Amino acid sequence: MKNAWLLISLIFQLACSISAAAQDYSGTWTGVVTQSSSSCKNIVKAAPGQYSLTFTQKGNELTIVQNAVKRSYRGLVDAAIPGLVQVRGTYPDDGGFISEEVLVIFTGPDSGEGKSAWRWANAWHQCGGQFQFTLKKNP
Repeated sequence: MKNAWLLISLIFQLACSISAAAQDYSGTWTGVVTQSSSSCKNIVKAAPGQYSLTFTQKGNELTIVQNAVKRSYRGLVDAAIPGLVQVRGTYPDDGGFISEEVLVIFTGPDSGEGKSAWRWANAWHQCGGQFQFTLKKNP
C-alpha cells in the first residue's frame, strides 16, 4: 500500500512539473536591441533601440510579429528545454530576401534575452549581420 501511495505521489509531481514548464508567452513585448553589426552597405536592420512585438503561442508553436513593419517569425518552444525558443523569418527587402534565425531564452515569465543572425541575398550578392536584444513583457 505504501508503494502505491509513493507511485501516485510521483505521478502527481511529474504532472505538476510538466504543466509548470508549459509557459504561455502570448502578449505584447518590448524588445531592446543592445548590440548590432552588419556587413551590408545599404541595408539597415535592427538598429539599437526599442521595438514593439506581439507573441502568439498555441501549444508549442510561437509566432512573433514585429509590430512596426508587420513581419512574422514562426517557430517552436523547445519542450525539452523550457524557456528556449527558436523562430525563423524570411521576407523581401531591397531587391532581395532576408532570412533570419532568432534564438530567445526566457529568463522568467515576463523577461528574456536573445540573439539573431540574418542574411540578405539576391541573385548576385549577399551580406548579413547579427544582433542581441533583451525582452520585457508589457503589463
